Amino acid sequence: MPVDGGFGALLRALRRGRGLTQEMLAEASGSSVRGIREMENGRVRSPQRRTLALLADALDLDAADRRRLLDLARPAAPVPCGGGPAGRMAGPATPDPAIAGCPQAEASEAAVTGRVPEQACGVATGERASGPAGVGSTAPGPAGDAVRCGPSGPPVPAELPAPVPDLTGRTAELAALAHLAAGTSAGPDDAGPRVAVLPGPAGTGKTSLAVTAGHRARAAFPDGQLYVDLTATGSGGGEPGDALAGLLRSLGVPEDRIPAEPGQRGKLFRTLTRDRRLLLVVDAAAGEAQVRPLLPAGPRCLVLVTARQPLAGLAAARVPLGLLEPAAARALIGAIVDARRVAADPAGVDQLAALCGYLPLALRIAGNRLATRPDWPVRHLVDQLRDQRRRLATLTAGDLGVRAAFEVSYRQLCPATAAVFRRASLIPGADFDAELVAAVAGTDHAAALPAVEELVDAGLLSSCGDRYQFHDLVRLFAQERLDADETASQRRAAHDRMLTWLLDRAAGAAATFDPTGRGTATPFAGHRAAAGWLDRESTHWLAALREAARQGRHADVVRVAKALHWYSDVATHRHGWDEIFSLGVTAAQALRSPRDEVVLLNFLGWARYFCRDRHAEALAALDRALDLAGRLDDAREQAWALTYRAAIAVRTGRADAAVPAARRAVALFRQVGYELGAWCATNVQGSALAATGRYAGATELHRAALAFYRGDTGLSGAGALVGQASTTMSLAASLAGLGRLGEAAAEYGHAGVMFRRAGAPFGEALAAYRHGLALSQLGKPAAARGELHRAQRLFAAVASPWWEAQALAALASVAPAGTADARLLRRRALDRCGELDAPEVRGLRARLHRELAE
Repeated sequence: MPVDGGFGALLRALRRGRGLTQEMLAEASGSSVRGIREMENGRVRSPQRRTLALLADALDLDAADRRRLLDLARPAAPVPCGGGPAGRMAGPATPDPAIAGCPQAEASEAAVTGRVPEQACGVATGERASGPAGVGSTAPGPAGDAVRCGPSGPPVPAELPAPVPDLTGRTAELAALAHLAAGTSAGPDDAGPRVAVLPGPAGTGKTSLAVTAGHRARAAFPDGQLYVDLTATGSGGGEPGDALAGLLRSLGVPEDRIPAEPGQRGKLFRTLTRDRRLLLVVDAAAGEAQVRPLLPAGPRCLVLVTARQPLAGLAAARVPLGLLEPAAARALIGAIVDARRVAADPAGVDQLAALCGYLPLALRIAGNRLATRPDWPVRHLVDQLRDQRRRLATLTAGDLGVRAAFEVSYRQLCPATAAVFRRASLIPGADFDAELVAAVAGTDHAAALPAVEELVDAGLLSSCGDRYQFHDLVRLFAQERLDADETASQRRAAHDRMLTWLLDRAAGAAATFDPTGRGTATPFAGHRAAAGWLDRESTHWLAALREAARQGRHADVVRVAKALHWYSDVATHRHGWDEIFSLGVTAAQALRSPRDEVVLLNFLGWARYFCRDRHAEALAALDRALDLAGRLDDAREQAWALTYRAAIAVRTGRADAAVPAARRAVALFRQVGYELGAWCATNVQGSALAATGRYAGATELHRAALAFYRGDTGLSGAGALVGQASTTMSLAASLAGLGRLGEAAAEYGHAGVMFRRAGAPFGEALAAYRHGLALSQLGKPAAARGELHRAQRLFAAVASPWWEAQALAALASVAPAGTADARLLRRRALDRCGELDAPEVRGLRARLHRELAE
């Protein structure tokens, strides 16, 4: 746009070319109408560079017009200030009226922009002074010596709250923030500010960390340290106009010259901060939209943002905060409470920290309560906090409260997510997935997943992969809100939905293990997916089964306990099967259903002998089952009771009694046409024969049983695979008895593979143990040690101390004689024997003592 004349003429032409009045340009640029008029008339020929930048932004100039406007404006020059020290002139004699605190500046600069200059107390030469400057000091700048005004200008802002004197357990986080602060002194001039987000749940000490880090780094930011508390500005979740107004006031902009429109406030703030070295702490941000307008423009600025959400939309470094480690929690309590009381009860301090959930806010409140009650022992507060109903109320001290901190996050949730939060507190286990949340909330997975992710972002849940978890104190708060915000009928409906869903899901998962394929429909793709769910959610479905029993939902308890039977064959040592089947027996009795009762009594007897090695208790349950089955004329359940009794007889050295019991069981199964049961009993009969030294007959029976499993039986799934693997184990034992150790070792190896395919770790461990013994007898100690080590690890994983003890003892026997390794293995085996008191355990314990004494 060719224009004759100087700066004023160009400004007028540009304004008119965009259809703006002087009033409209003044409003858009944050200047005054009088200032625009003075510039266009030529009375102000060299306005401050920041004023020019604001005008160019308001006029939306392209690069060429912006350059022309800047070139036609004379560079400003410093002049001595009234009341300040004299300085040298560094440019033309026409003064820049934008000199803070100077009397001659008040008429012209205030008229142009209505604000004081960008330096909190001093002058600007049109370019930024290069070094830090304080009130009444001078600092040389690129355009010459900048003359600082005296104390009549506004002070350098230092707005950070006082730091807490006992910040604890945040060494790594402070180091990360110090590194970011140090990095602001380098980097390109066209970069933006350094930004760090400090995300974390309520009460993790985000503000304390940001403030402490800010105080430690303040020397790097000589132009000021600004602080904005977004919870106090009234800006809520909307545009942070109030926060921007506060920042402009902090930078010296008079109240009547702060633009009314938030966008113009942001432009003015960025212009004022372009060449400054500032630290800004933005506290309690609710979202990215609140933070973006508050970011300064200068590359030498650092912004620390605390938020309960990670603010993923911001380009920023992230320094997340979580709970304190136990040692740091103890140290924080010790820093608040006098050392004498802490030293007098260290165990009580540890309990106090645990009851506070290692949450910094809760720990600080607890410490403050003890500090203000010098006559209280630590245990007194611990006893108060043990009462879950009073814990949140107890964790209040003055204006600090854990409940109030959680309330802020809760009130920001949408109604649907708030309902999910409340109802999720009904879930009994420590962690859970979105499917279970959907069930208890009365919604579907597609709606539950974004809700739980929102709760994670709000700091009300934590996540690990696809699992979610409450902090203990947050769960208590959620339960309070559930009681307060929902009716009794709504709470009961949510609880019942969850209970029914868990019971149905458990029964459906267990159905995949039924070798007959007659189970109920299942939502799982196969037995591995079903086993994974049953293992992950065992805390939940077992709690649901217990609650159903307590509520008198006996039919549900019987249904689920019976469905879980075939799964128990695979997961023999993963769950408390004796408790599960005991609940089933009791429920069947309550229903007056003797046919269900006898089935579950047999399951209970099996669980007690096979999973728990409690043979006497197992026989008691099986005797009841045998008697009840006889009165019901139930040949099938009589046969199962006899099969399990025969297996116990083999285990306890009474194999002679086991043979006729197993034969009778086979006959009863064949009488009712139940082939699967008949071959299970045949396998036990073979083991009984082997135990009495009749290995050839045992081998024949085991081979016949294997032929059944390998034939066209119609059996499928993990249950059938476990049956085949168990029979292969029995065959291997009989072959070993015949001295055919090579064949026996091979069969043990095959059995281990089948157990592994079925997902049966105890069976796999047992196969590895037997395989190791066979390899040892074959004179292959290295291979034997490998298998026995694998067996020991698997037994430990399924919490089977008796079998782990046997594996350790076997490892000791293949270790070089008299070595420290052998002695250590025997001591570990003795430890695993523990308090077990079965005859076979007593025998192993005595042998280990003898070997250690040698």
